[in-house]
Amino acid sequence: MSKTLAEWMTLFIAINIMFAPILSYVDSLNREAVEVVLAEGAKKASIEGRFTPAIIQEMKDTLVNKYHFDSNKITIQGTQTLTPRNQYIEGSIKAPRSFIFVLDIFNPSPSTFEKDIKILSEYIN
Repeated sequence: MSKTLAEWMTLFIAINIMFAPILSYVDSLNREAVEVVLAEGAKKASIEGRFTPAIIQEMKDTLVNKYHFDSNKITIQGTQTLTPRNQYIEGSIKAPRSFIFVLDIFNPSPSTFEKDIKILSEYIN
């Protein structure tokens, strides 16, 4: 019995060791995708003077179509009021995070990516 238990425990540890680097790499790529989509959306919002519903929807569509995030779990918020030039516009995005370890008991990290951005408005009346 103890031999079988030891073999199963070794198997679980070996599987985690094999797949952790790959899953960690995918996690870092997803984090980078969230940061890039937020930065690109903030550039557009800077020109418009606010985060319009069209910009927010485009950001969400990019994450869903290109990076295969679940659209129901993505939250994007931003300054909705028209902001004149040289004042700050703020935006934030919250997207689900994939697991890093095959067994979830080893995963102490948060379950979502959260990123904030602050950019100067370039909107001129």
